[in-house]
Amino acid sequence: MTNLKKKISVLLLLLCTAWNTSWSSTYDQNGLLGLKYGPNLSWTLAGNTPFVWGSWLPQATGELSFNWIEPLSNLPYGQSLDRGASFLRFNADVEVSPFYGGFSMGLGIRPLQINPQAEFRFIYENYTYFGSNVEMTLVDSSGTGNIADTWNADYVTNSLYDDSRVDYMQNFTFCLDLDYSFGLGGLLGLGLHYTLVDISTEYEGKSYDYSRNIPVFSRDFIFELILYGFFPINENWALSFYLNQYNTGYLRSSTGTYLKESLSYTKIMLGPSFSWNKGNDRITLMPGYWVRGKKRHYNGSEAEQFLIHLQYQGYFDFPVKSHSEKW
Repeated sequence: MTNLKKKISVLLLLLCTAWNTSWSSTYDQNGLLGLKYGPNLSWTLAGNTPFVWGSWLPQATGELSFNWIEPLSNLPYGQSLDRGASFLRFNADVEVSPFYGGFSMGLGIRPLQINPQAEFRFIYENYTYFGSNVEMTLVDSSGTGNIADTWNADYVTNSLYDDSRVDYMQNFTFCLDLDYSFGLGGLLGLGLHYTLVDISTEYEGKSYDYSRNIPVFSRDFIFELILYGFFPINENWALSFYLNQYNTGYLRSSTGTYLKESLSYTKIMLGPSFSWNKGNDRITLMPGYWVRGKKRHYNGSEAEQFLIHLQYQGYFDFPVKSHSEKW
């Protein structure tokens, strides 16, 4: 398959996946918008692409998400989350993309009835690479290549399926999220996430995390800083905002030389969100921009750093009655 045909095939596959599967929220980092006490089931259709093909690999992943929200104070099953809600949360998600698929499970707790609220969460993720685990360059040094030469869409798409393997990845994520609720369901949040990465690869530890769009080592950690907001304008329209920064770990040999550098990039997106059907359906369009932390890790043009993100999210309405009624 020629390089041009492979690029076209990947773009078509990403587009089909974006509209036929589901994905976790981007602007709502905790997935709390639209949730009620008790059982919740949601799905999202999403994808993003750069305005100019180059150093950003287009993304389209999907997630079917189940959350059980158990209040700590009373039992208002079926009611929307109130401000300063304290609860226990269990979530189970199934995720799929053209490059990987898997599941995640998590537990969280919001112990205090305050606003802003703090939530502590642990999430376990298990994914399978669909013949798409690509060997990456993770350090700039003589004889090993250049990070900027491999950390781009051309290198990844040219290696997919033909020069890559079926491998397995599991992540262990520890989260601290601070949320402030306001107005007509408005949300402003700050998240600190620390992820331990474990990939069963034979590529001397060199791999790629498609969900985060960053090269990783087979035994690595990722620190993520997130700012996110949802600002309602009226019953149907809102403004969505999302900023995150990823930083990976570094590794030295016994002689002190680098085996892996710490890699990082920042992404920011802002755009309108429209909801209907009493808030059970929502579509969001966010233009964005991304930048890498070190100039030598990027050799593309500025035009390649502009993104467009499209996302649809829907909720299944469980027939759960309020706390004053029986199930």
